[in-house]
Amino acid sequence: MSSNQADKLKISEGSVFLYGDDAPYSNNEFITRLKKISESNEIANDSYSIGGEVGKLESAMAKRLGKEASVFFPTGTLANHVAIRQLCLPQKRAIVPEQSHIYQDSGDSVQQLSGVNLVPLGSTNPYFSLDELKESLNASISGRVVNPVGVVVIESPVRRCYGRLMPYEDMKAITGYCRELGIPTHLDGARLFIASSITQVPLQKYSHLFDTVYISMWKYFRAPYGAILAGSKEFCENLFHIRRMFGGSLPSASISASLALDGLELFESNVKMEVDKSNAFLDALNKLPHLEVSRYPDGSNIVPVKFSSTVDLQKLEDSLRAEEVFINTKTSTNNTIHLTINLTILRKSNDELLKIFSNAIKVSAEN
Repeated sequence: MSSNQADKLKISEGSVFLYGDDAPYSNNEFITRLKKISESNEIANDSYSIGGEVGKLESAMAKRLGKEASVFFPTGTLANHVAIRQLCLPQKRAIVPEQSHIYQDSGDSVQQLSGVNLVPLGSTNPYFSLDELKESLNASISGRVVNPVGVVVIESPVRRCYGRLMPYEDMKAITGYCRELGIPTHLDGARLFIASSITQVPLQKYSHLFDTVYISMWKYFRAPYGAILAGSKEFCENLFHIRRMFGGSLPSASISASLALDGLELFESNVKMEVDKSNAFLDALNKLPHLEVSRYPDGSNIVPVKFSSTVDLQKLEDSLRAEEVFINTKTSTNNTIHLTINLTILRKSNDELLKIFSNAIKVSAEN
């Protein structure tokens, strides 16, 4: 959530946000955190996103992902773009999920700026199957004009599909098949840390399947911007030249990197408690009248909740908001909303949250 959105909400340190990746942030909060960080540790300078806190962040993320190296980028869009570009060349065709960020939300940047054609698979599903991949790969080399695929991309979790995940065994089968054919693979794992905490599949086990992995620095780690692209030492060496070519070597990125390192530590210290607490909360919530909590079999931290037709969702949202619990009714279909679990659920006890929801449902179901 942006600082502009944060300014419009009356929030406190006890506010719980059951949508988005975290609580809304503001510039003042960044300044406060930076002051606290600088009081205990010097924030080392970087030079055009090389060294300093940026170097520390790159080392920390490479270690957690089990990769030899990683490189900081200002945005995930650019990190994904560069990964596809570098892995794909000299070929000019990349396979991506149709519902992926790089295909749906990047303005055809990979096509326009790097001349790599993105071939979408999976239609409206969060991921494609091995059979779909085989068919597409075969078509690329059996047509009248041979145009082989240079890289296969997987996104997981998928934001456009309510955080649904490609199952690990499916990932393993697809990346293994690509490895047999000598086709590199890239994982858009912007939210991989939260996914790993829910599936209990270790980060390095996911990462090991792919040549490169992208992780967002602002979605759960409370940095104002930033992304990490991890891979082999050979892949990452001198990658800063490509980053700079695209205008992505910021003169000073250590401020964001230091915030990301601080947020990473906070996330890792609390995420197990978050997952355990949210599971207990959702089980108890499901026992309240006028609603049904369900979970996607391949889901992560986004959970659909269907309310009876007697519940006015706007009244429900207003009642919850009065108690500093925020939901997003814009995700509603057939009186079903989606609750997103993040670290803010730790700000109130489950008993308090259940009481707030119970009262809000009672008010919103009244005629």
